[in-house]
Amino acid sequence: MSTAEIEPAEGLTLADRLSLKPAGPGRWRSLHGDANQNGRSYGGQLLGQALRAALMEAPEGRPPTMMQFLFLQGAMPDQPIVFDVKRLQDGKRFTSLHVRGAQGERTVLDAQVSCALPLPGLTHAEVSSAPPGERPESLPTLDEVPTVLRDQLALMGGYGRDCNAAIDFRIPEPLRQLDGATARPDFRYWMKVPQALPDDSRLHAAAFAYLSDWWLNFCILAPHLMRAGERGMYISSLNHALWLHAPPRSDRWLHVRASCAHAAHGRGLAMAQYHDEGGRHIATATQDCLVTYTD
Repeated sequence: MSTAEIEPAEGLTLADRLSLKPAGPGRWRSLHGDANQNGRSYGGQLLGQALRAALMEAPEGRPPTMMQFLFLQGAMPDQPIVFDVKRLQDGKRFTSLHVRGAQGERTVLDAQVSCALPLPGLTHAEVSSAPPGERPESLPTLDEVPTVLRDQLALMGGYGRDCNAAIDFRIPEPLRQLDGATARPDFRYWMKVPQALPDDSRLHAAAFAYLSDWWLNFCILAPHLMRAGERGMYISSLNHALWLHAPPRSDRWLHVRASCAHAAHGRGLAMAQYHDEGGRHIATATQDCLVTYTD
């Protein structure tokens, strides 16, 4: 597959980074590659593109409720990914789809997506942990975090050096949350797409999937910041799961609280709750990560 078929995502809006081209029945091809700091495709872009491909094949009126995603091999951002989508179930209430992404002969991702007809039922939700009156637009960006803290983060797998123009990312209490002396196995932040997105619920869902990978696994590293630099770290997402409780509006602020329940044997599990500015519980995510030493 020719590398000339794809363009770098640098400088593009998030909507453009998620754009796909029809490549046959049930088949879609990426147009732009979004590289991470390791030179591989950013996992959030893979999540967003896979969900968008699935929703292109889903019936109207059934918003996505779940995605389970496996990162199988490192994807290369200078090569297009072909997404093959198949319907696994098409019932009265639920539609389930399977997505497989490949670069040539290499299968790089595998995902299952469920969409559901909204139904009446019991209602309760996790309460937002954002302090009343906190204004995310007034909080520091990653670029505004003190250099000494960013240098410390960079020793833990490169965190602190990687900024993404397609994500407006704000950190409350950075001196406490990012300092090795006070950091805990949880992390609270705000995020959104910087540019207004079209009023397309499927695009907003795919954009949210893109956002959901950003800094989610930092909570695994946070309690170990005091030991940053003792040994080199290699961090990579293994699988990622999303549960969408309400249609997200990804160009408006979302509050995230991520926590790590367990880390051992070279792996760590991160879990996150997402709320909008009004405190509505939008989504829950989990991510299992490879977190091991390079030496």
